[in-house]
Amino acid sequence: MNHLFYLLSEPMLIVESDESRWSIRDVNQAFAVFSGFKKSDLMLLDPSTINSVQDTALTFEQAIHQLTDELAVSSLLECKLVTKASTPADVRMSCRKLQLGERPVYVLICKDLREAKWIDEYILHNKIMVTSIVNERFNIMSLKHYYAPVQQPSSSYVNKSIFDLVAEHERNKLKRVLDFAKTNRTTETVDFQLKLGDRCYSTEAVIQPFYNGNRSFKNFVVVLTSLYANSKEEDPSYKLRMLMLSKNISVTSLAQSTLISLTTISKIRNGKIKKPQRLTAELIAGELGVRPEMIWSSFKR
Repeated sequence: MNHLFYLLSEPMLIVESDESRWSIRDVNQAFAVFSGFKKSDLMLLDPSTINSVQDTALTFEQAIHQLTDELAVSSLLECKLVTKASTPADVRMSCRKLQLGERPVYVLICKDLREAKWIDEYILHNKIMVTSIVNERFNIMSLKHYYAPVQQPSSSYVNKSIFDLVAEHERNKLKRVLDFAKTNRTTETVDFQLKLGDRCYSTEAVIQPFYNGNRSFKNFVVVLTSLYANSKEEDPSYKLRMLMLSKNISVTSLAQSTLISLTTISKIRNGKIKKPQRLTAELIAGELGVRPEMIWSSFKR
């Protein structure tokens, strides 16, 4: 078999029949990882025991013939792939018939549908703005938007780091949440500042990690559930964060230099205190080298 078969990222297996039973002739590394079974164990199995087509009312053999029938309505078939994980994985299966010697073999390609199914289910019950799939290196593998501010084609975001779309001072925060979700296998929520072009938006995200059958991490689904445009004239907390970032001043150092409590500084910086007392505003602005009204327009005379 061509060595490319073993290198392709899509889970694939090769099956054949001797007229009495179906058997697995070979699997690629992607299939072993996805299923969670060792290649040596898979080679001993009847493929119908791991590729369940019962929901289609077809036998395994009928499914193979339908997938390779040039006159068939569809060359794709949704089924369940049994994995070492507790829940069978939804996959979309396609098939290619090859002639090797006197006997034909069939290459089954399995497209993992778990992320798409999860997104579809989430959309049924929740409002969303953007959905994306992010790999373990935090690169965007796919993106679909449902809201006008995302004006560039979805393809322009593919293979970019998700952090390229996040305000610099929020990147560590988002990474911590992603790492926590991955390590703990939990669904997490986080709010952060999203950058689209030269505009910033406040957004809330739901993060859902996915794993292979061998329990290794696969990728994240990141769903943005809200997008609110930030007005630099009306969002003093955003301007404060940008000033602190540009001058490399932390919350702790600002609290120490102004003698304002760390809690108060944090609340002002996060927008929980919209308008601080005049003296507090003057101390913070003075430490940052600006007038209070440069941050809080309500202090303009």
